[in-house]
Amino acid sequence: MDKLGKYEIRGELGHGAMGVVYEAYDPLIERVVALKTIRPDALAGAHASEILARFRREAQAAGKLTHPNIVAIYDFGEDGGVWYIAMELVKGKELKAFFEENRRFATADVVRILTQILAALGYSHKLGVVHRDIKPSNVFILPDGTAKVADFGIAHVESSELTQVGTVLGTPAYMSPEQILGLPVDGRSDLFSVGVILYQFLTGERPFVGNATITMRKVLEEDPLPPSRFNVQIPGAMDAVVKRALAKKADERFQSAESFAEGLVQAARAEPASSGETTLMPPPAAAAKPVPAAAPPRKSQMPAIALVSAVVAVAIVAAAWFALRGRGDAPPAQVAATTHPPVAAAAADAAPTPTAKPEPGTLVISAVGLADPSEARYQADKSQMQADLRADSRSQLVEKAVALFVDRNSLAKNYDAVHDKLLSRSADFVTTVVRESAPETGKDGLASLTTEAVVNVKAVQKSLNDMSRDERIDFIRASGDPRVAVRITTRDADMADGPPQPSPAAENILKERIKSFGFRTWSEGGDDPKAQQPDFVVEGEAKVKRLSMKLEASGLVVTKYALNGWTIKCIDRATGEEIYYNTKLPTGQGSWASEEEAFKAIGTGIANEFSRDFFLSHVSVSGRRVIMKVEGLPAAIGDDALRRELVAMPSVLTVAPQGAPHVFDLQLAGNGPSADIVTAGILKPLNAKLGQPCFATGAVSGDEVGVTFDAKCNDPAVLGKLETNPPAALYSAPAQRQKAIVKNPDTLKKLMI
Repeated sequence: MDKLGKYEIRGELGHGAMGVVYEAYDPLIERVVALKTIRPDALAGAHASEILARFRREAQAAGKLTHPNIVAIYDFGEDGGVWYIAMELVKGKELKAFFEENRRFATADVVRILTQILAALGYSHKLGVVHRDIKPSNVFILPDGTAKVADFGIAHVESSELTQVGTVLGTPAYMSPEQILGLPVDGRSDLFSVGVILYQFLTGERPFVGNATITMRKVLEEDPLPPSRFNVQIPGAMDAVVKRALAKKADERFQSAESFAEGLVQAARAEPASSGETTLMPPPAAAAKPVPAAAPPRKSQMPAIALVSAVVAVAIVAAAWFALRGRGDAPPAQVAATTHPPVAAAAADAAPTPTAKPEPGTLVISAVGLADPSEARYQADKSQMQADLRADSRSQLVEKAVALFVDRNSLAKNYDAVHDKLLSRSADFVTTVVRESAPETGKDGLASLTTEAVVNVKAVQKSLNDMSRDERIDFIRASGDPRVAVRITTRDADMADGPPQPSPAAENILKERIKSFGFRTWSEGGDDPKAQQPDFVVEGEAKVKRLSMKLEASGLVVTKYALNGWTIKCIDRATGEEIYYNTKLPTGQGSWASEEEAFKAIGTGIANEFSRDFFLSHVSVSGRRVIMKVEGLPAAIGDDALRRELVAMPSVLTVAPQGAPHVFDLQLAGNGPSADIVTAGILKPLNAKLGQPCFATGAVSGDEVGVTFDAKCNDPAVLGKLETNPPAALYSAPAQRQKAIVKNPDTLKKLMI
């Protein structure tokens, strides 16, 4: 395409959901513009008129707005069935990109950007235009630091008849409660969305996270923790600003963009929050530096997002409507934005045991990120080290999840591939950050940051399985002991309506195969919640056809049995997921002289569909609880010092004190008996750090593992290494990680001893 209307097409800037965004030139007034288009095929369906009406509404709404902080709309038209909007070509970068890079903003820059956004909204609200989709991807930061609001794609013009009550449009994480409920909205809904962005600026996290349904429930029912609980260096008055901006009832929020901006400016002048608690999120370290490179304008956001099914939407709306009505004037209770209630603040190096059970397929894990302050690039940009610490701590969360499924030696062998495909994509697996410590630099010369978060271990497992299949990586799986239930029935192919009959002969063959893997066969516990359920259920139904033939010579009737069809599936009981399904008959099947022979052959055929690795690649794991009691520990080694070491260990998922001195409640990942995991995953790297075998396994009783400290190591020269040498976790880390973290040659030598 060379031309669209009067505009000369110069190039493609990007693809939107409904069409293409072009860079174009208006020869009449000699101006470069961005053209947002709708593909003709997108207007061929039943909703064509609605899509086109919304597209036209965007032009009409935004075309009214002339403001330095709003992306200008110039024109709207159609050419050859292609509809388009001509708009200002913005040379800037989405705010979303800054957030994804973990860029930190100084409080002054947060106030500057948000007041510009609020100025744009205050202007648009006075003209009767509500944006309805304020989010970081709709805010551009120009090279000079100016903020511009873009994409009034689902704006509601008060005089428009196209947007009706009950229509839910927007992005769940930034939507107001009334918008989720499909109730009438006004400018205060946009102010709620700005409040979400403010929270993200202050803490580095969105206040409401999860899938669409969970996020909407949280928006309707939960109040996020005050930002100062995550970042004690922000002014404490910001908590009140955020609380008011995120009020569930519109009447309790700021009533105008101007009042919001005024409250924000006043709060920024206040003193920082008390530092009596641990900083859970790193404070803003420096203003984000706008990138001068031009960025394409926003891609089309035209299609309304189908957020929830009708049934779910009705349930949420009903529950939330009564919840909102029942709130009255009482102040909202403080509820964590995650599924975990707030835990009393602990030392920066401690990782408290979570107080609530995470959702199926997820685990709460604690990990430590490391960085070497002596690295040259940190000298020019101090904030970069903070960002790297955060990124490393989250990659370590994923590495611990990997250790649940893969043998440690196998992980080390394939470390580069795992790092590239999984550890560097921690955002895909870390669903909710429960807490983060403040960065600190130890006597070992390394900076550290501790993160506790909810990790989607099922997603990690799936990615490992994909790597094994697609990249032919032969991981040695961590040994597991899944419980497998078997249910195989047969049906007469000539009696389609007949009931299926259990086939013990086929089941027994499959059970023997499962036992040969070292796994247990299990009976289903029914609906009894106290009964221990199997991890997997293998279900098979085979259709058997009876074939009869009369031999002419003898007159005898010979009956044979043939497999006419089958359905095999395997269900993961933890998630309800159907992880295997097959209806394709195996080739080369013959017939059998008796039903028993047929059923045995069917059992063998179904057994051949499953391997030991199949179950190990899908088994649900949750770590192993171990109580570790350390005896003989000298006074010079406090529990806090030992706990810091434990939290960083790759085999330790979580650590919590037991109340008694030198007793730790651990969740471990690894193979074999608990004592072996403690020895290999904890004591070995500790001894490597101290330079001699100071720690040894003691008495073992059930889940309790005793550890003894050799009195010969009670020497200041030995004990001092606990502070001056690198973390013990690095001694057991793959060489690639050691070299990626430690840049100081003297420190690196300590790891090589």
